[in-house]
Amino acid sequence: MSNITETPEVQEVPEPQTPPKRRFRLKWPKLAMSPRQYWWTTMVLLIVVPLISFTMVEYLNYNDPWKDFTLAQILLNLVWYYFGELFFYFLRGRRSGAVKLGLGIAWGFGCANHYLIAFRGRTLFPGDFLSLGTAANVAGNYDYSLSQRQWVTLIMMIAVILAMKVLPNEPRKKFSWKVFGASAGAAVVFLPVFFGTSMVEKLGIEPSMWTTRGNGLFLNFAVCMKYMKVEKPDAYSQQTLNDLGTENASDDLSVTVVDPDGTVRPVNVIVIMNESFSDLSVLPGVETNQDAMPFIRSLTENTIKGYAYSSVFGGTTANSEYEFLTGNTTAYLPAGTVPYQMYVSDGDPTLVGQMKALGYTAIAAHPYRSSGWNRPAVYSDYGFDEVYFESDFQNRTYMRGDEKSGYVTDQCDYENLIRLYEEKEAGEPLFLFNVTMQNHSGYQMSWDNLPREVWLTGSLEGRFQTVNQYLSLIYQSDQAFEYLINYFSQVEEPTMILLFGDHQPQVATNFYTDVLGENPDTALAQKKQMVPFLLWANYDIPEEQGVELSLNYLSALLMDTANLPMTGYQKFLSQLWEAAPVINTVGVRDAEGNWYGENEALPDQLDETIEAYKVLLYNNIFDKSNRLEQFFSLTE
Repeated sequence: MSNITETPEVQEVPEPQTPPKRRFRLKWPKLAMSPRQYWWTTMVLLIVVPLISFTMVEYLNYNDPWKDFTLAQILLNLVWYYFGELFFYFLRGRRSGAVKLGLGIAWGFGCANHYLIAFRGRTLFPGDFLSLGTAANVAGNYDYSLSQRQWVTLIMMIAVILAMKVLPNEPRKKFSWKVFGASAGAAVVFLPVFFGTSMVEKLGIEPSMWTTRGNGLFLNFAVCMKYMKVEKPDAYSQQTLNDLGTENASDDLSVTVVDPDGTVRPVNVIVIMNESFSDLSVLPGVETNQDAMPFIRSLTENTIKGYAYSSVFGGTTANSEYEFLTGNTTAYLPAGTVPYQMYVSDGDPTLVGQMKALGYTAIAAHPYRSSGWNRPAVYSDYGFDEVYFESDFQNRTYMRGDEKSGYVTDQCDYENLIRLYEEKEAGEPLFLFNVTMQNHSGYQMSWDNLPREVWLTGSLEGRFQTVNQYLSLIYQSDQAFEYLINYFSQVEEPTMILLFGDHQPQVATNFYTDVLGENPDTALAQKKQMVPFLLWANYDIPEEQGVELSLNYLSALLMDTANLPMTGYQKFLSQLWEAAPVINTVGVRDAEGNWYGENEALPDQLDETIEAYKVLLYNNIFDKSNRLEQFFSLTE
């Protein structure tokens, strides 16, 4: 028998397991509620929280909805809050979730509008959602710190949401066709009445361009959507169009730079739309330590100058650009729309096509990104031969920051315009359209490469640093323009230069209310729309000071002063200018200097004249298949 020693089995000792880390989660106390009590509680919240949302949103935008609005306006605002809540209920399947989402999104829209009023001086429009790319270009140059109103409403919103935390957890409800049917039925009844009938007009509710006061954010947004569709004018007919076309025939193309009778026409036509360029001294009570534009003020020889009235304020530069290049006012388009994004198509008649037909090489130059306002597509449709954006500008210098945060200076911009002129063949006709960037908002940016030379004095001294920065920018623009004029004063080729601003700046929320008051009448409100214009030539032209017109007339004035052939449309505009020197989104001024607000009735004769303009606008913009091409363009 062998002696075998058995090795005892070794039992594995399990490794001690690390207990899982316990995440700290705040456990909210839950109220003990029966299903019936919970149902009633959430139903009350569904009714009450939209009232809170409405109050918050309007408080964010400087309104007291329970005092400023009529009962109809309150109810028409609340409809959209309740529809939103119903949408979120069907999306989430929980009443509490619908309440929270509705509250949070309403606050977000209110804040967006709050910033838009601060940065642009106007309210939110449906067309703004087509402008998100443009807005993103300059988004980093604004101050997004929360205002007192935003903090108050944010705390209020958080308090409501935290209070709802004590409610029992709500299971997701099954989709209810009964509730959905009732909700859809309400929408089917309300929406066609709101958008398809004259109910809103009969209640005296109109789109508000500059403020939500009198409407409320969501009602104003919806009313603007209602008016997105442009109705054909009552007087619109082929016969009316033929009559208007016959009264003002376009000139033909057979012109030379110098006529045998000695009439001189410019070889070079340079148009500069200077970003946010304005003269704040037109506002009551605005005084400065020195003139912000001494050179421009001094120009009188071979100069026509005065003020143009813009249809926009604080932003939407593209609409001023559109009015100048086409002669079409945006006053009778849906509030807040941007034609560059909605109404432009290939071959539309513009000043660009007119100059090309006359043999000019047409160049567009803008020292900023190409993504702003759909410009590459629009410039292509308009027929520019060459287009230059920021990266194409040489030896760029920036103000109020660097290449990422600042804007190309007017001095650099003009140096590049001169380079483009010098690169062309001698005697080659040149039409150069330039949109500058130096003076773009926001005016709380750094003062890099910007001397502090002009500031407010008097009762406004020390109160608005954003205005002081803006005034110093205008002073730099004036010096840069002096450099440009000095250069072309020495050029032998006949050259004409037109400078104008696109709009006044949105410098500070309360600056304009301080100088104009809370609710200025039309004449005073138009002070916000005034921008300088100056038409200069390096040869003899008629001289005039104190000219006033709206931007839609400016290209007709340019062509008339340059002795270049005019379209029938430009001749019509020249006649309309005599009857209504100003037509913009704020109102109309007649030949006697009387102002009429955007919704005020006009005297019969003036109304008839403007109705003819509306007929031509509709034909030119919306009825392109039947457009009077020979009226809007030069004839062969």
